[in-house]
Amino acid sequence: MKFEFILSNTKHKKEMLNANDRPHWAQKAKITAYLRRIAFLKVSDGKYTTHTKKRPCGLVVTIYAPTKRRMDPPNFYPTVKALVDGMTDAGIWTDDNHEVIKYMTFKYGGLSGLKDKYKIEIEVKEVHE
Repeated sequence: MKFEFILSNTKHKKEMLNANDRPHWAQKAKITAYLRRIAFLKVSDGKYTTHTKKRPCGLVVTIYAPTKRRMDPPNFYPTVKALVDGMTDAGIWTDDNHEVIKYMTFKYGGLSGLKDKYKIEIEVKEVHE
């Protein structure tokens, strides 16, 4: 299953966290709370089988950028972590630890096609051990 999030990252509307940024703790907390909330709302309205230790999963995170500038997709881990925490709050998995989420892979997906907006796709794949 795939979940898609459209987020702004402009000077006036910052909805993403980057590992290279050093925002004030209050600004970071506000963005983190917002990301958790939108992930919770997107996931909680669906009927999904919960992932557990006995039914683990992996995540493939694809980042689509608004411009052709070079980017490093893993630098958006703080954004993805907040989204994953919101998905945890919604109950898509019992916990976001290594026993339930076996891997998280980041990749660049190309252009988002949206002015000043990033698109983040989180694909949840079942892991068969």
